[in-house]
Amino acid sequence: MKFILLCIALFLNIQANETKGAQPPPSLVKTLKVKEGYANSLQNYVGTLYYDRNSKLASDSSGVVSKLYVKEGQIVKQGDILLKLESSILEAKLKAKQATLDSFLAQQTKQQKDLKRAEALINKKSIAQSSYDNTYYTLEALNSEIDSHKAELLSMKIELQKKSIRAPFDGVVVKRDVDIGEWVAVGSSVFNLVDPKSIEARVNVPSKLLDTLYNGQKLQAMIEKKDMEVIVKTIVPLADKASRTFPVKLSFKSDKNLIQGMRIDVKVPTLKKEKVLLVPRDAVIKRFGSFVVFSVADGKAMMIPVSVINYTQSQAAILAQGLKVGMSVVTKGNERIFPNMPVVEKAD
Repeated sequence: MKFILLCIALFLNIQANETKGAQPPPSLVKTLKVKEGYANSLQNYVGTLYYDRNSKLASDSSGVVSKLYVKEGQIVKQGDILLKLESSILEAKLKAKQATLDSFLAQQTKQQKDLKRAEALINKKSIAQSSYDNTYYTLEALNSEIDSHKAELLSMKIELQKKSIRAPFDGVVVKRDVDIGEWVAVGSSVFNLVDPKSIEARVNVPSKLLDTLYNGQKLQAMIEKKDMEVIVKTIVPLADKASRTFPVKLSFKSDKNLIQGMRIDVKVPTLKKEKVLLVPRDAVIKRFGSFVVFSVADGKAMMIPVSVINYTQSQAAILAQGLKVGMSVVTKGNERIFPNMPVVEKAD
């Protein structure tokens, strides 16, 4: 009986040692103290998504639509042919012009040989100067004729290229304005092509808030109930006389599910100041779709949800329950730690 109890004790001791050895070592993190400060409070403004690259393709040539290669909603690559206009007569004229040019080129070759023989004979004074001059100027006339035919041929080739309308960039055909058999005039709209990757946003903001915004500024926004970060791309210096607002263009990471016309809600800094907690920007990260910071308590990481009020170049103004001035927040190493994970603080 004693032997059995001894075996059980040894087994439990081995298990305890193995479990203890399996625990990961504490993760080294850098921390900084939370400070108190003031930041501009935020107000929600509603904007709209739009495609920055949105081309209404027009025809450079006139004619009847003979072939259509795409339909609405189709993805195309730059250079893809979208449609062709009837060009059989132009192609026949081009072949005829090419044949005429080939004939003149053959005459040019013969005349060049005649000129070389004439040069040899004139040097020997075996022919009259007038005979040499006649050969020389005949070749010059042929060269001019050939240049003229080449220019006409090039013009016809360019015109033939215009009979095919190609995609100017990678995108999606969102509208088609013509069908097979329709007559297209020069300048007529044929397709509407957009680049889904160029999706941006535009929001109209009161002109009094001009001083609170700057190019490159990061703002918090929501699209289709999804939180995301947007960047001020351009502040258009043209206010609307009636509403006294000016448009602000915003860029953000593209998403294939976002399309033109969708609503965006943007948190814009106002002139009003409110008391906030100030932490380094690197302390605020996203976990499970929300903004959080990690503090350290009793040697373990403690995850605290936060609301971001504003950003500066180096700090984030936040509000958070459970976070107080003087507490430490993790600034480096927070991307690899989890709640209740053992950590070792190293003041930054």
